[in-house]
Amino acid sequence: MVLRLVRGLTEGRTIELGYGVTVTHRAFTYADLREAESTALRLARETLPATRAFDAASIDDEDLPPEHEEALRGQAARHLVKLLLLRFGTGWGGLETDRGEPAPLEAESIDLFLDLFPGVASALHGQLLSPWHELEREGNGYAPSPSTATAGG
Repeated sequence: MVLRLVRGLTEGRTIELGYGVTVTHRAFTYADLREAESTALRLARETLPATRAFDAASIDDEDLPPEHEEALRGQAARHLVKLLLLRFGTGWGGLETDRGEPAPLEAESIDLFLDLFPGVASALHGQLLSPWHELEREGNGYAPSPSTATAGG
């Protein structure tokens, strides 16, 4: 017999961010997450401010100040949230346009949301990734999918 913790990793979730804002997304795999993280890091390097990009190109990586790495991580986190919402987001609530219509879940409105509400955006980042971080802390980041047959049955 095999026992496994029940997780919501194979189902979509609704994340409550406070202020009446909710985000709904469909399930994504660990591989999807890792691919999105890789893309987000690449995009972060490409979108660094010109002065930081010049420093990165002209100075050894080990001589770069810690602020460079912090800026890179911040940009990557922002891009990751945007990528996950664009790829797996199914809707959001509690946000409306200046005309009073529900805000569409698209690149422009996601950027505006991340700019206007950085604290809520940070909470969204944590909530999107929390199930995967818990799984990694357990040491089981590459666990078989619940729908995958294993040698044990």
